[in-house]
Amino acid sequence: MNEDRVRPVRRSRGTGHARIEDVARHAQVSAQTVSRFFRDPRQVSSGVAERIRMSVEAIGYVPNLVAGALASNRSFIVAILVPTIANPIHAAPVQALSDILRPAGYQVLVGTTDYDPTREQDLVAAFIGRRVDGIVLTGTSFTDYTARILARACIPVVQLWELPRHPIDMAVGVDNDAAGIAVARHFFERGYRRFAVLGHDAAGDTRSAARLDGFDRETRRLGLAPPHHFSYSRPTDMTQAAEMLARLKAPGREADAVFCVGAPIAIGLVLTAPKLGIAIPGELAVAAFGDNDLAPLLSPALTTVGIPRYELGRKAGEMLLRRFAGQQVEAPVVDIGFTLLARETT
Repeated sequence: MNEDRVRPVRRSRGTGHARIEDVARHAQVSAQTVSRFFRDPRQVSSGVAERIRMSVEAIGYVPNLVAGALASNRSFIVAILVPTIANPIHAAPVQALSDILRPAGYQVLVGTTDYDPTREQDLVAAFIGRRVDGIVLTGTSFTDYTARILARACIPVVQLWELPRHPIDMAVGVDNDAAGIAVARHFFERGYRRFAVLGHDAAGDTRSAARLDGFDRETRRLGLAPPHHFSYSRPTDMTQAAEMLARLKAPGREADAVFCVGAPIAIGLVLTAPKLGIAIPGELAVAAFGDNDLAPLLSPALTTVGIPRYELGRKAGEMLLRRFAGQQVEAPVVDIGFTLLARETT
């Protein structure tokens, strides 16, 4: 047996951590080879990479990423900021981004903003301070300070869910205004005439605001009365559904069709309506932006605006990888489109 295999691991003085030299001896390769592996696993052969991985696990080695980032000016970390992870609509892009970046040696850090521009500002500053190689953001509404530090960071930035005319760097999104128009037309074609919209009151959610604006304009263009607007405070809390239904059916403001800017509250409406004696779609049609796995399984099945959510993160990851490689992207702003999935609730 090779003596390197049985030689005890020498811990770094002061920290007790295993060192890169320990990994090299255990894997029977040079320390430079181990360093190349951590910079980019594709730089070493698959057999050597597997030996290094096994050695890392065997001795419990954790690379000093701070020191590596200072030496190479690369951290191999990408940050993504989403409003919440409680809503599945934001989970798919995170998963896709990780799936695309991981084979290239990048890890993904997730921050949640709760639709708060100030919290987003703090997260952006924290991630840039930790020298992430790229940032993926949700939307286009930033504080002035956030915009300045992003511009000065000189790293690739991708904005998701919207199609800004002047992106910070790159963007992958959907025409939210057009999605609202499509829902209004769908209601009208199905014979509904008294519209309402449900949107949450987060000022930083410019995506939902654009959907409602498109819905409102199309309603007026169709010659109908302006839709009643109702707001709720917690976007993913379905327990608000009973209160919303009561307001939607209040005398003098009764709606026969409601557009929800997010799927969770719409699912809550469908589940709660039978308990209140409200027939869907007989008394109230319901449609929502953002399809998910539960929408077609409801009874009645929920009409939604379907977005290729995984494609958002996949495309963002591909853009970042091209930029990391020093290449230009084909188009800085990409529209991934949407599909109106008409189901039983309308």
